Amino acid sequence: MTELAVLLPEALVIIGALAALFAERLPGGDRTAARLGSALAFVAALSVAAIGTASPIAGGALAYDAIARDARLAVAGLTALYLLWLSGADLERVREMAAFALFAALGGMLMASAQDLMALFIAIELGTMPAYVMMGYERGDARTLEGSLKYYLLSMTTSLVMLYGFSLLFGLTGTTRFDHAGALAPQGLLGAFAAVFALAGLFAKLSAAPFHFWTPDAYAGAPASAVAFVSTAPKIAGTAALLRLATGVSAGEVVPLFFGAAALASMLLGNLGAYPQRDIRRLMAYSGIAHSGYVLLALGAGSANGLAYAIIYAIPSLAVMLVAAEEGTAVDDWAGLVQRRPAVAWALVALLLSLVGVPPMVGFFGKLAVFGAALDAGRTALVVVAVLMSVVSAGYYFRLLRPAFFAEGVLEAAEGVQRRAWTSGAAIAIATALTLLLPLGLRALQTLSGLRL
Repeated sequence: MTELAVLLPEALVIIGALAALFAERLPGGDRTAARLGSALAFVAALSVAAIGTASPIAGGALAYDAIARDARLAVAGLTALYLLWLSGADLERVREMAAFALFAALGGMLMASAQDLMALFIAIELGTMPAYVMMGYERGDARTLEGSLKYYLLSMTTSLVMLYGFSLLFGLTGTTRFDHAGALAPQGLLGAFAAVFALAGLFAKLSAAPFHFWTPDAYAGAPASAVAFVSTAPKIAGTAALLRLATGVSAGEVVPLFFGAAALASMLLGNLGAYPQRDIRRLMAYSGIAHSGYVLLALGAGSANGLAYAIIYAIPSLAVMLVAAEEGTAVDDWAGLVQRRPAVAWALVALLLSLVGVPPMVGFFGKLAVFGAALDAGRTALVVVAVLMSVVSAGYYFRLLRPAFFAEGVLEAAEGVQRRAWTSGAAIAIATALTLLLPLGLRALQTLSGLRL
């Protein structure tokens, strides 16, 4: 298979992004651009599945193994789902949002394939820069600009720290490749600092503690429609890149300790910080921090189950934020949802149960795989904390359902029913179906992905 054939999915995504930039030339304008982008992203996901694994290209800088295949498939698929919803959303400048989402997806797909430090850094910046604009999409809102600026400043700072770590790794090892275990793992104190600095940038992309401070303010200021994408698809790509890089710098005890400490801090701060939140965006921001802790729990054990869990978490999280984009971002805005949109209300039950990790939802199997990998690595204490925090998370997730089902005056709230585009319901329905049906196909998923679930 030629190198150009392997890059066909990325080519389809960039065609969609360029088409969105010139949407005024298309019949139907913005909506057509979003629908076309969704279709091209979906075809890109199918192309990834059809191509499967392939030999490295670009002199070995880009690898197309099972990790890259799964992450690229998930990023393209979630982007297609998001753009399907966006094509019917009541937003201004839809074509810009579609273009930025597709450019971010392109960077994420390349990030998942990168096995060279320079290729990884370029892909990270390509995937992150469009997210800055998406988070500051409502230019007239001071809170939006403040959150976007915090995201930008911390992201740039951690990127510089990461680049400094990359330079130290190259100076100490003489290579920028990390396709073999321990290839970038120098010994000594300077080597430990280099490894931690290199990993810090990706920890920030995942909003994992202690690099999580930007997340609540950035999410709370940004439109929920932007948070839905930025909080999900890029994190899958970041998880794939972190899995590769951690394998390359895994020699010694510093990296496992770093992962363990970050996982513990993320699970505690994320779950406990979510409790007092009344804004759904802030609540989901802390939720994302907590789930990053579960991902790091598996990655610290050297298991690819962390990537599987990142994908499993992203599906319901995307759908919940899409509902918030339509119904409102305050918890009380969902009052009477079961009367206005009963199908969406019951879909939320399934989505939130999956985030908690209740069987038979797919989230339960994801957490089971993560906890199993950590137990195999001897991290029993961290698993106990993770189980307890999963129980704690039920409190704030189920609090979202109370106004939807039991708020006073739900009949009055149901009077202002607004008609939604069919694409809105379709996107949420597909995400809910994946949450419900993936457990039935875990054996097939294992066969397709090669991940131990």
